Amino acid sequence: MAWKRPSTDTPFHIDWEWWAQNDRNYRLFLHEQLCEECRRRFPSPLTLAEVDWIDPVTAEVTRADPLQMCLRSECAHSPNFIHEALPVAAAVFRVFLMVGNRALTPADLHEHLPWRTPEMILQVVGGRQVHYGIRPAA
Repeated sequence: MAWKRPSTDTPFHIDWEWWAQNDRNYRLFLHEQLCEECRRRFPSPLTLAEVDWIDPVTAEVTRADPLQMCLRSECAHSPNFIHEALPVAAAVFRVFLMVGNRALTPADLHEHLPWRTPEMILQVVGGRQVHYGIRPAA
C-alpha cells in the first residue's frame, strides 16, 4: 500500500499492533505514563492480566487492560497528566489514552493541546516516522 500524506483532517489513533510488529512492549510504556500512586499499585506491569470493566454509563461489561483503565479513570484527571512541557508525541499518546483510543484528527487533538497548532501536531504524528504507534486510523 502506498503512503499517502495525511492532513489536519486525517483521523489518527494508537495502533497497538505496531508495538508488537516493532518488538516493543506497550505495557512498559503505559506504566511510565501512570501517576506515582498508580505506579505503586501496579509495580509489575508485565504480569497484569485483563480485568472485567463495567462502563459507568451503560453498565456494559468488557475485558480491559488495568493500566489503560487506571490511566483513563485516575491519572488523566491529574492536572499534570498533559501539559505544555511534554513532547508533542507523548502528549498526543496521552490524549488517545484519555479518550479510549477514539480516532482523532490533528484538529481534534488541538482541542486537548491548545498550545500546539493542528499543523504542528500533524508534523509529528503524520510523518513517515511512527511515534508510540500513533498512525492514521483505517
